[in-house]
Amino acid sequence: MIVIVKLGGAAITNKKGVCEFAPKQDLAILLGQIATAYQTLKTKGHQLVLVHGAGSFGHPQATQYQLKTGWSNTGPSPDFIKGYAHIRACLQQLNSAMTSELEARHVPVLSMSPIDYIVTDDCEHTPADKFRSMADRVKEYLRLGFVPMLHGDAVLDMVRGCTILSGDVIMYQLTKLVSDVSRCVFVTDVAGIYQHDPKLIRPEQGKNELLPHVIVKHQDHHVITDVTVADVTGGMQGKVAWAKKIVTEFAERKVDAVICQSGKTEAWTMMTLAYPQQGAQMTLFTFE
Repeated sequence: MIVIVKLGGAAITNKKGVCEFAPKQDLAILLGQIATAYQTLKTKGHQLVLVHGAGSFGHPQATQYQLKTGWSNTGPSPDFIKGYAHIRACLQQLNSAMTSELEARHVPVLSMSPIDYIVTDDCEHTPADKFRSMADRVKEYLRLGFVPMLHGDAVLDMVRGCTILSGDVIMYQLTKLVSDVSRCVFVTDVAGIYQHDPKLIRPEQGKNELLPHVIVKHQDHHVITDVTVADVTGGMQGKVAWAKKIVTEFAERKVDAVICQSGKTEAWTMMTLAYPQQGAQMTLFTFE
């Protein structure tokens, strides 16, 4: 079996800054979790795919230069050219750092930049076949014993000229095209989905309960969250939407999805394809 772990930008960077990593100690704990999870999976005959977000190495830049909507059919202006080159440099800086840190922890990571494998067709609406080259390379790396690591990226787009392809979309498409995927883990900076944004609610405003289990019964099931920082790929609302889409579309394969917090026991447990424990501080998505 294969687990895909999405390392959210909020977990690996300081999203309130620009090109800033998460605190060194926090990032080291997460990277250590990935390293030990990889060894555990390997011992059990399972495999790991990593996808990391862009965080402060991508979202502020994409917003500043309007790279999500792209330059359409008019062709890139000098400002677009400058912005596109800049965001790609920032993303490569982040990806290189993540690759080096994981390799130093004996995780045989092979980095894959989506820009090299796909030209999207109206971003999220891109047909799955367009992702097949990317998925085939992932499968080949897995067959050879490596850990593929992809990332949210600024890619060329047939409709928009360019766009931002989120790590969440990449996770979904890989789950569709790589049949042995059995779990998708979203690692972020909060424990899961709350009734209210835990970064905004104050203790005196009342109890803010974590939703431990979301059973997806139909497509109009909603969990509403707030987005408080620039996030061109959808933030927590996007994670909820993609988690529900994953468990719904791949219900026959019994794929589950989890949103959990970086550095916590729950994150490591879910990375290793273990069963969630009762009372775990995370949000599990399953299809009924």
